[in-house]
Amino acid sequence: MSVMVGLLAATAAFVVIVVPPDRGDYLAVITDKMAMIESAKGPKLVFVGGSNLAFGLDSARVASETGYNVVNMGMGFNMGLRFMLDLVEPRIQADDVVVLVPEYNLFFGLFDGDERLLDVLGLYPAGFAYVRSPRQYYNLARNLPRHVKFKINRYLATLGREPDPDCIYCPQAFNRYGDVERHLDRPGKDVASMDFLRRPTGVDHDAIREINAFGARIEAVGAKAFMLFPCIPELHYERTRTRIEQLYSDLRAELKIPVLAEPARYAFPIEYFYDWVYHLNRQGREVRTQRVLADLGPVIPSRYSQAER
Repeated sequence: MSVMVGLLAATAAFVVIVVPPDRGDYLAVITDKMAMIESAKGPKLVFVGGSNLAFGLDSARVASETGYNVVNMGMGFNMGLRFMLDLVEPRIQADDVVVLVPEYNLFFGLFDGDERLLDVLGLYPAGFAYVRSPRQYYNLARNLPRHVKFKINRYLATLGREPDPDCIYCPQAFNRYGDVERHLDRPGKDVASMDFLRRPTGVDHDAIREINAFGARIEAVGAKAFMLFPCIPELHYERTRTRIEQLYSDLRAELKIPVLAEPARYAFPIEYFYDWVYHLNRQGREVRTQRVLADLGPVIPSRYSQAER
């Protein structure tokens, strides 16, 4: 395995040298997010998940109403939940609270990520320290040739092009808490026909076991972990109800960290979505943030009390 790690690292280093990483890539925000979580004073309230958090949480409001220093680590689910947990864990300290809000895809085939993890590692080479599972190595090795070709083509296509100052899918679109806000007053897309949970897989029980292990380790340092479900349109919830209910049943049977609400609580009218089944517009973000606050209130009462004084 160490040989494979070395080969992957050497190949990635070669690609980075020959084709510099696209610092305007949405996932380039990982360097800012890591700086946020490393510099945030405790107690912290850390949200972990993909872009459902980046595009659907008002962290400033959460910070104001809870009294915690909020860090929204939401980026993209393609890097995989295992990688997300490993990034965050060393930065969790006593009295911190971690709220896991994983996209459903992360329990159905994407726990170890896909080819976009290669982009993340190119943009954040320190992330190689958190690549540790055979499936991660397999995914990286399998996708590396296609990724090299894609990266070269992308570099040539954007060479000399001026960056868009109003871009939404770029690091500059994130605020100091880790939220994307530039989309809030822009017209959205029709997400009704968009598909998700395409992979015909069952629930990945490795994901549940790893979350349990993560929860136990941060509890040992005096922190707490909770889980909430991601936001999706009611239409898509109904389409995938059988799979979501199976996941919820398995989580109730096996997950050791508290799940604070049922998945249906975060199924919203389709009018609340911006451009993807996990991305909320202004109205949706407001409703979702209020529900998150209501669900967190009973489990972090001391900080709520301090915020009210």
